[in-house]
Amino acid sequence: MLHKISLKVLIGTAAFLFAVLLGTGLVIGKKNTKQEPSSLEPKQEASKSEALFLNENLKKALNVHNEITLPSSKTDTGTASEIWLVPNGISIPNYMLRASREIERHNGKIHWMREIKNGRALIKYEGEQGVYPLLEIRVIDTLWQPNSSKLAVVLAAKEQNKILRNKPEILEKLGYAYNLLIPSSRPELLEAGKKANANIIPWIPMESRIEMVYLAEKKNQIPIGITNEKELAKKLYEQLRKFDHANGFAAFYGEDFLIHPASVGVLEKVLREKNLWFWDLSKNGTASLLSPEECVKKDIRCRRNNLDIYEEFNEQVNKALRMARKNGKAILLFELTEKNIDLLEKLPDMAEKQGTGLVHAGEVF
Repeated sequence: MLHKISLKVLIGTAAFLFAVLLGTGLVIGKKNTKQEPSSLEPKQEASKSEALFLNENLKKALNVHNEITLPSSKTDTGTASEIWLVPNGISIPNYMLRASREIERHNGKIHWMREIKNGRALIKYEGEQGVYPLLEIRVIDTLWQPNSSKLAVVLAAKEQNKILRNKPEILEKLGYAYNLLIPSSRPELLEAGKKANANIIPWIPMESRIEMVYLAEKKNQIPIGITNEKELAKKLYEQLRKFDHANGFAAFYGEDFLIHPASVGVLEKVLREKNLWFWDLSKNGTASLLSPEECVKKDIRCRRNNLDIYEEFNEQVNKALRMARKNGKAILLFELTEKNIDLLEKLPDMAEKQGTGLVHAGEVF
C-alpha cells in the first residue's frame, strides 16, 4: 500500500520524525549537562589559616593589652582559663558585641556569653579547630581606649563679642578641635571665626519677644506662621549658605517659635528631610516642643542647652567628661571670653586621661 501514499505525505512524516528525534536529543543533552548547584559553585569554607588565627584576630578586635592564663579547674567548669585585659572607655556589652561579630566572621559559634559584675564578661565559643577554653574579658580601670568617647567644646560669640572683634589671635591657645557659635546676622564675626580655623556653628535667630533682640537679628529671624516646608527650607538655607552650607544649626533666642505647634511641625519636617541637626539654645528651652525625647521618636538629631550657666567652670568640665564617659558623647558650652580660653587650655590633658577625643559639634548630635 505504500505506493498509494503520496510523496508529499512521506516527506512530511520523515521531517516530523526527524524533528522529534532532534528535540529529544537536545533535551537529553541538556539533562546530561545539567549539574547540581553545589558542583557548579562549591560551598565556601573558612580557610584553615583564618580558623587557626581566630583568637589572634579576636584579640585585635578587642584591643587586648594583656592576657592571663590560669590553671584549668576540673571541678569548677565556670572558671575561665584565660583572662583578656581590655581598656576602659567602652562598655562590657559593647565588647561582647564586638567579640560576637568577630567570632561569627570566622565561621565560629558562640555557645554562651554572659556579663558578670565589675566590668567583666564570660564567653564560651568554638571555631573550625574545636571548642576554645572559657574566656573572661575584663576591663582595666586605669587604661583608657583612645577616642572611646567624644566631647565637643563650643564657645558662643554673642552679638558684640570683644574677642572676635579685637583680638581673635588668642584663640590660637586652643591647639585642638573646638567650635565657635556665631550669629548668622554678624558677618564680621563670621569672617574672624573663619580666619581662626575654628569649626563654626550657625546661630540662626528665630522669632522671640522675650529677649531684647538687636535690629540685625530681627531682620533675619525665622518668623512664626510658616506653613510651607519649602519656604522654611529656603529661609534656613539663606542663612546656612553664609556658613558654607553647614549640616546643622542652633536657635538664637526663638522662645516663641519653638513653642508654636504649627511652626515646630514644619521645622521637624525640614530637619528630617534635609538631615540637619538642631540645637535649642533658647532661654526657655525646657518649654520647647522639640525635646530630646521627641527628637528620638521622630528620628531627628537635636539637643538642648542653656547658655546662661552659673555653675563653676571646673564643675561644668567634670560633669561633661563624666557624661562623655557614660554616654559616649557630650558637649561643653561656654561664652567666648579670654578667661574661658585660658581655662580651656588644660582640657586636652584631662580628656586624654579617660580616652575622650575633642571633636566638632556635628559628631555629638
